[in-house]
Amino acid sequence: MDIIKTENYYRTLNDDSLCSCDYCRNYYKEVKKAYPELSDHLAGMGVDIEKPFETMPLEPYKGTIEYIAVQYIIMGNAADFKSEDVYGVHISITDSHPMTDIDEEHYVIEISPIRLKYSLYWQYSDS
Repeated sequence: MDIIKTENYYRTLNDDSLCSCDYCRNYYKEVKKAYPELSDHLAGMGVDIEKPFETMPLEPYKGTIEYIAVQYIIMGNAADFKSEDVYGVHISITDSHPMTDIDEEHYVIEISPIRLKYSLYWQYSDS
């Protein structure tokens, strides 16, 4: 893995390049507060936890939401990557993901599960 290239990749991502659906916006808002140690661990790999490549949420239920998987791009070679469990979350490489459209050497990791407060829930609970 190339931590510097990965950090640079995440630095170039802005709000316009991120998904704007309610589920993803909730993820961006809540994940770092709910998983600070996981955020630090991913930052050590160059990953910004608030900028996922892909999220796979279930439907919100009573003010919470579970993301059965969340994916991130890592620049470099995956040869030395080892799956691990970090603070109750499994981290592994995945081959099942959307096209990245990145020409440089990279791979996609997946973390799961992530359970968050659904802060947008209250916007829709009266309807």
